Amino acid sequence: MRAGSTHAILTRHFLRRFLENDLIAPDADRSHLLAVVGASLFSTTVFVSMMMSSLKYLVGFYTPGQAAIASLDDKFFYISLSMIVVSLLAVAQWDALVVDTRDAAIFDPLPVRPLAIRRAKLAAIAIFGASATALVNLAPTLIFPLLLLFEHRVGLAGTALVPLTHAAITLVAGAFGFISVIALREASAAILGPRLFARISPWLQGMLIVLLGTALLVLPPAATRVERGQLHSARVMYLPPAWFLGTYERISGHVLIDEPRTRLNNRLRRADAAPTAAYRSDAALFAALSQRALTALVTVTLIAALAYFVNARRPAGVPRTAARRRRPRIAPALARLAWLRTPAARAGFQFTLAALWRSSTHRLTIAGCGAVALAISLVALSGIDLPDAAATGRAIPRLLIVQPFIFGMLLVGFRHAIRVPAELRANWGFQLAWQGQDRQFAAGACRAALVALAVPALTAVLVLDTFVLGPGLALAHALLGAAGAVVFLEALMVGYDKVPFTCTYLPSENMKALGPLYFAMFLIGASNFARMESVALSQGDPTRLLLTLAGAFAAFRVYAATHHRLAPVDFDEAPATTQKLGLNA
Repeated sequence: MRAGSTHAILTRHFLRRFLENDLIAPDADRSHLLAVVGASLFSTTVFVSMMMSSLKYLVGFYTPGQAAIASLDDKFFYISLSMIVVSLLAVAQWDALVVDTRDAAIFDPLPVRPLAIRRAKLAAIAIFGASATALVNLAPTLIFPLLLLFEHRVGLAGTALVPLTHAAITLVAGAFGFISVIALREASAAILGPRLFARISPWLQGMLIVLLGTALLVLPPAATRVERGQLHSARVMYLPPAWFLGTYERISGHVLIDEPRTRLNNRLRRADAAPTAAYRSDAALFAALSQRALTALVTVTLIAALAYFVNARRPAGVPRTAARRRRPRIAPALARLAWLRTPAARAGFQFTLAALWRSSTHRLTIAGCGAVALAISLVALSGIDLPDAAATGRAIPRLLIVQPFIFGMLLVGFRHAIRVPAELRANWGFQLAWQGQDRQFAAGACRAALVALAVPALTAVLVLDTFVLGPGLALAHALLGAAGAVVFLEALMVGYDKVPFTCTYLPSENMKALGPLYFAMFLIGASNFARMESVALSQGDPTRLLLTLAGAFAAFRVYAATHHRLAPVDFDEAPATTQKLGLNA
């Protein structure tokens, strides 16, 4: 086989690793899901670009100086969007960015040189990253520059320069984010070594998902600080998107600022003088930011290349001794503390703890929900004067709502995670040993969710509440939150009649239509629960709230007890549109 054909075959193989996944359902193909995600991402960027640019540049008239200043927000937003989204995609493919244990097990017996494997892996990573970056930036590149220059006479050269600059800068910014993730992963692996990195890698990936997801969700309000003169602040100057914004302005900023003012009357010329002078005064700042962007891009690329080749000299995978040492010993102790009486419940508890943190799919689900919870919590806290609230000690709903936001989103993530099998190929073990104790197994899984997700969330919020409300009210708020978490999890599990983490994954057919409705219901429920908590804590009598929660819990539990399964558990259930002939029976 020729080297060129070998490289092409291996590259296609690695690209399929990004697009296909047969580990959640038989003959599953993740390309359909990625197509939906890609179409949703493209349509979202089209909608955002049209709404932001149309309302801003077509409804009102900007002088050249005003347009140059006003566009800084939008340019910062699009650069940040490209960088964050592409970085999130890279983090989501955390283990697929390198030649991992699975790749080594497949290719080691074959007569293929390791160098050819790693070259194909790099080519697949480059194609994946470039495609993702192009998809994110296609719509803004076509829409934003056109609407920005619509009311201005900048000439043919300027009309072509701004879109080309926008495309180049956003693509390079996305590449910077993608390479930064690779550099962080490879440098950590090179410094820590295979054994220690194997322990830290899941936590590092989850932390990056939370941070990047939160940054993406709070990006729209954060991007308005550039136009308001915040570019000179240290908080903005040290952000990577600001560096590439400086490069953007150095290349094409003169197109607007040097536009002839012949059409402007005296009033508009006076209005244009101040923003024009302010923009021209930032020329040195743009040059410094541009130099910082170039230095950062070169540095990150060198770190990624050096660390990648250092790790390439090591055997792929994790030593078996490390895998044995990573076996958690705390799970049996937590199972005893959780008062689990039956073996099936204890098995569900320990299996859930292992699946949530060892499986990358489930880890990404929980981390993504944590990012959403953190983002909406920051929005809720943004209008609160925490020192003033701490001085008064009042339990205001906007402060109390943080707790149900966080534990609620984590439990929603758990409810989705239990639908995805931890390892589909190992389901035969469950099927052979299964004794029909699905309720006990699910009860243990729910107890594990409370211990592994709700309790840490309540503890983290307790620190903030102690500073603002004092120890007494903070502890009472945490206890009420624990009761609310138990009831909310019971409500989420109503009607669930499968075995968590073991049955074939079946996508929800109507989630696209009902998803926004469910999210709105979640926000309304969390808001009402926070108001009820505020009243209970202010009056010093939580009896009414506790009785309400107890009644809801009893109602859900009675429904679950009277709900009878129509058929035995089907571990290999197929979608409703699939017909199973059963010819092997």
